[in-house]
Parts: sequence; C-alpha cells; structure tokens
Amino acid sequence: MKLYGLVDCNSFYCSCERVFHPEARNRPTIVLSNNDGCAIAFTKEAKAVGFGQMCEPFFKIKDRIREYNVAVFSSNYTLYDDMSKRVMKILAGYTPELEVYSVDEAFLSLEGFDNYDLFEYGRKIRKDLLCQTGIPVGVGISTTKVLSKIANKMAKKNSGVWLMTQEKQIDEVLRKFPVRDIWGIGSASARKLQMLGITTAYDFKVYKNENLIQKLLTKTGREVQEELRGVSCLPMEDVQDKKNIANTRSFGSDVYDKSDLREAVATFCTKVAEKIRFQESVCSSLTVFIHTNSFKEVEQYYGVGTHQFMSGTSDTVKMIKAAHGVLEHIYRPGFAYKKGGVILNQIVPKNESQLDLFNPDTADNERLSGVVDLINQRFGPLTVKSAACGINQSWKLRSDYKSRRFTTNWNEILEI
Repeated sequence: MKLYGLVDCNSFYCSCERVFHPEARNRPTIVLSNNDGCAIAFTKEAKAVGFGQMCEPFFKIKDRIREYNVAVFSSNYTLYDDMSKRVMKILAGYTPELEVYSVDEAFLSLEGFDNYDLFEYGRKIRKDLLCQTGIPVGVGISTTKVLSKIANKMAKKNSGVWLMTQEKQIDEVLRKFPVRDIWGIGSASARKLQMLGITTAYDFKVYKNENLIQKLLTKTGREVQEELRGVSCLPMEDVQDKKNIANTRSFGSDVYDKSDLREAVATFCTKVAEKIRFQESVCSSLTVFIHTNSFKEVEQYYGVGTHQFMSGTSDTVKMIKAAHGVLEHIYRPGFAYKKGGVILNQIVPKNESQLDLFNPDTADNERLSGVVDLINQRFGPLTVKSAACGINQSWKLRSDYKSRRFTTNWNEILEI
C-alpha cells in the first residue's frame, strides 16, 4: 500500500527562537517580517489572546504586545535555515525517500511500511525531533499526499500524530473538513466549488460531474479530487536545483545616495553567488532592481535592468561588476529608494555551461571563491567579503529584536 507521511513544524520561526530563549516558551510569541514591518509568525498562545492576523503592521499592535507580555523577535533567517536543515537531515533517516516541501515541512514516502505500527512510528519521529532539535512537529499519515496534509492538520489539533488509512475513518474526517482548507484549493477555487454546493472535502470527493471539475479547476483540481478518493496522483518529487536565485531586501531607511545602493547591490551579489556555488551551478544573466516605497504618497520609480554574461559564471567579483554596471543605467537621482535586489537567471549545472569562444580561461576565480566560502561557512556569513559591500551599511535592515545566530557563528554561540 502506498503511504505518505507529512511532517510539519509547529510555528516554525517562533519554535526556533524558543529553542534558545526558554523564557519565551510559555509566553505568546511572534516573529516580525524584514525591517520589523509586520507580524508573520505566531504561536498558539499568541493566537489565543487575539494575535494571528498575517502581516498586521507592528506599530499597530505594540500596545497589545505590552499588555499581553508577548515575546517579539525580528526575522533571523540564518538561524531558521540552519534549524530547517537539521530537521530535514533527521527526517531523512526515517524514510528511503524524502521530499522537502518547504523550510518547515516535508513528505515522507512510507511505502512498504505496512507491517509497522505507523502511529508509534509517528510518535517516535516527533520525540526524536523534539529531543535533537527542540522543534515540535505534527505528523500526518495517509494514503495520498493530499490526505496526509489533512491528517497533519488533524494531528496538530489532537495528540500530534494522526493516522488515517481506512476509508471509513477518512470519510469521517472529510465530512467535517472545509473545502477551502484542502491543500491545492485556493480561495478562488473554493468559491467556485461552493457555488456547486461543495462545502466540505467529503462533498468534493463524492461529486460526480468530473468534467465540470476539470473545466472549473483544471487538471490540478481533478488530481486533488482523485487524491481525496485515495488515488495517488502526486508522486514524491526530487528536490531540484533552483533555476532562479534572488536576494532582495527592504532598506532600514530611505536610500538616496547611489554609493549606498552600490554597497547593497554588492552585498546581494555576494549572497546569491555563494548560493549558486553551493548547488554547483552557474548563471548566464543577472537582473538588478531598485524601487521606491509604494506605500508613500510620493512620485514612484521602479528601475530594473539585466546584464548578460558571455558564459556561465558563479564568480562574485564578476557579478558585482556587472550589477554595478546595471545600477548606473537604472539609478535616478532624487528618489527615496526603499527596496532593491539581485536575481540570477538562466541557471544550469556548472558542467553544462556554454563556454565563451573568445575567453579560454574558465577558472572563474574558483579557488579564491572556494576558500572564501569555507571561511564564511566556519565563521559566519560575510566574515570575508568584497570591499564593495561596505562597512557601516547604513541601508541595512532594521531588526531591533533579532536574536543571535546561535548555530552558525562562533561569536554568537549560546552562553550558559
């Protein structure tokens, strides 16, 4: 029997912070977006006292935060990414096939596990993850990926593990499960289904007019319907290298000076170049953009430009030079810039890159880049960087509540 497990971390960003801040463990906790702009992650304790509206501006909820003694953290993506890798590495030991679906959830193929006590297996996964990483998770197990997502939602409302493999048991859950909460059914699709009288997952499962479902929701909607019926249509997928890699940030304050933008763009290039080297790929073009604050009632400007390389590259120095060239073309004086970014395009494996006929040297500073990457992996991001990235970086994100990078930087390791 085909069986799928879905492991989803509970309030992942908040849980990562709580691992290293025990004082926040029984308090309402929230995590803010880039630049401390909005609330984007909440614990169940925070939701219980009225928080939970995604992207609610931070300045609007400051008084309530003080009233309920809420623990507040700025986004710390370096920490979250490392904790995610630790969770996924542990999960890989529980299945012959793992699909990392997002930073905080993964599908496990459990085909051939029929003789296992799967409920106890799920409990062991939860226990080991909590013991080895401190991250609480929910485990849902069923016969298709869509059903395992539903099982996972049930797990979080109950004991943390939910197993549903028998049709009678599945139907009992689907009868009470809103159609709008089904994985793969967005709000627009849910409204279409509700016009047909379909309000629950069970209604959707037993709806007979499949041609109409195909017409309204395309092939994806039909596959979801079949998955609800226990027919596996969504196989496990291999994690593919990214075809585009971007680094974009809002600035901590409005940026007017081109020299500050040059520093920001150089920093963005440094980060994306490291990512592309990690997956042993190269890019053939690079896009730079800058824009003003669309929330302010001032004249707006959006500048964007692209540089095409003669051959694939992962060289940080080449990227910075190219990005600065693009910036010269798109920069307009007199505007207050609020956000910028660098996007690498046309990414292919390094051994498949088209060579430059007029430049036989393909070394691309690989040895220098390799040494820099090793140093930064050991001592923390941007320990060694190009001087073009600047030192003071007045444009940096505002993160007044940011915790330390406990797991990736020796200077910020937990002190006891």
